Amino acid sequence: MSFRSVLLGLFVVPVVVGGYFLTRAATADGTPRCDGIIEEYGDAERSGPMKPGETCDLYDFADGRSAGTRTYEQQRKAQEEGTADDYRAGGWWLAYGAAGLAVVTTHLGLGRRRG
Repeated sequence: MSFRSVLLGLFVVPVVVGGYFLTRAATADGTPRCDGIIEEYGDAERSGPMKPGETCDLYDFADGRSAGTRTYEQQRKAQEEGTADDYRAGGWWLAYGAAGLAVVTTHLGLGRRRG
């Protein structure tokens, strides 16, 4: 395995990670989802998509305690910020990987042709 192949492989990883983040952000729908517990009609509980007027109890399943609550609007805003973060992170990862691939293929490719 050549040094060039190792470098190419190392820069393919950030391209794949960036593609994952961008795909996840692009496929996110605008419906707020509660990963905790939504209390409905007394003692009925569920998780999943929220409806306007509902409150999500951000339940921490690891330690069994509530981590606070969010309204429909707060959860929608939090998810929009998460999507924006995914776009930003995906763009940086993809740009870094693509730039690395371009440098490796250009510089190491030219060195081989000269020699």
